[in-house]
Formats: sequence, structure tokens, C-alpha cells
Amino acid sequence: MTAQQAPRLETERLILKQFTLDEFPTLMACWSNPEMAKINGGENPTAEMVWTRILRYIGHWQALGYGYWAVFEKTTGCYAGSFGFQDAHRDITPELKYPEAGWTLIPEVRGKGYASEALAAVLLWADQTFSSPVCCIIDEENKRSNYLAERFGFQFQDYVNYRGKQIRMLIRQ
Repeated sequence: MTAQQAPRLETERLILKQFTLDEFPTLMACWSNPEMAKINGGENPTAEMVWTRILRYIGHWQALGYGYWAVFEKTTGCYAGSFGFQDAHRDITPELKYPEAGWTLIPEVRGKGYASEALAAVLLWADQTFSSPVCCIIDEENKRSNYLAERFGFQFQDYVNYRGKQIRMLIRQ
């Protein structure tokens, strides 16, 4: 992979584009939502943590040629979430061997089918880009994400130990 910017992806109702520093206030509001804190291990993120997250989103594209997209509704231009891939060098056992897929939608847009639409777009990009499978880790309690992952071909492989908790690891060939 070579350094690059995120390619712009469009679906029927969404635009997926490169994160910029301008999205920091939006991302801060997103991750400060109590529902989002649940998927972040119950941790309420500080501005420093969210700043690190946005730099990671941007930096992945520069360093690895893949990363996360900022997802926006076409009709309103409003931020809807983030979808993409990372190599987070997680302290996880067993370690993740493939690019790790991940996604979040803000609570206000859930139930509209955006997750399926955005994930289909990023997986199509991945199928054309990666020569390896992709993986994801999802807490057992996150029923929506587990259902979505399995619907898109991710198959349960094993439980991994991450931050003292057993988490499901899934792989998509």
C-alpha cells in the first residue's frame, strides 16, 4: 500500500470521504454521546482521546493506504458515522493478522439502513484493494454489529482477550 487520501465513495444516500481536522467537533460530539460510550468500553472520551482518534483516521491513509471514511448523509450533509479499516496494533490475544474493519453510526441515524449501505461500499473497496481477508472484533452484547458483520460474510473464528474481556473475532475471506 502507498500513502494516499481516502477515495471518495458514494452510495444511494451516503457520501464517504476522507476525515479532516474540521470534523473534530463533530467527532467529539459523536463520541461524547452516552450510547457511543457503551461501545467504547464504557469510557467517556476526553478531547485528547478524540483528537488522537481523528489523527489515527487521517494517518492510516497516509501511512498504510487504508483507513476510515467519514460518512455523511447526501441530503442533509450531516455526519452519520465512520466506517473503514485499521491496523491498531491492539494488545490482543490471539493477535489480529488482517486489516481490522470497524464501523460506528451516530444514534440519531440508526435504523435507516445506513450501516448496510456504508459497509457494502467499504467492503467493495476492500475486495478490490486487499489481497488478504479482513477481520473485525465485536463485543458479544453488540447484537446489531454482530448481525451486520455476519450478514456481510464475516464468520466467527474465535474469542480474543482484549482489555480483560472475551470479544468475538470474525474474519471475512
